[in-house]
Amino acid sequence: MARISHRDESPTEQQLVPYLKERVYVTFIGLAVLLAVSGHGGETDAAGAVTSLLIAAVGAGLAGLISEIVAHLAVKGGLPDAAEMRFLVRVSAGALATVILPVVILLFAVFGVVDAQLALAVAVWVMAFTLGTIGYVAVFRARLPWWSKLAVFGGLLLFGLLVVGVQLLAHG
Repeated sequence: MARISHRDESPTEQQLVPYLKERVYVTFIGLAVLLAVSGHGGETDAAGAVTSLLIAAVGAGLAGLISEIVAHLAVKGGLPDAAEMRFLVRVSAGALATVILPVVILLFAVFGVVDAQLALAVAVWVMAFTLGTIGYVAVFRARLPWWSKLAVFGGLLLFGLLVVGVQLLAHG
């Protein structure tokens, strides 16, 4: 487990890995939930969509935290120390940031500012754009030839669509 001391202002590359992983997980799950909710057509309830999205995001964050603790137990033979636990909690809680904008958009519908279907569509696009942006930044920061970056990004898009499709089957 990579440690972050109180004096560290910015995380190292190794410490960024769990942050990015958790954000990708929560974004995929949030996107699938929003797509499943939007599949109900005119029955869409904005408050229900907000609730479902928040429950799914918090659940994913907690599952990530628990999986890190279990992995730490299995690999290191003990519980994380206080600094490691703070880091793990920050990683899990930070992943919830990926649903803030979609929740705000859906809250506009809850309060009657915009139509629920429109808010849901915008929230879906925000989540999809978030995933695409994370993938784009990751691929194009890699030290690969341009054609490899393009192929990897295309592959990530296809696998992303596959993941969302599988999640829709599970939630739909």
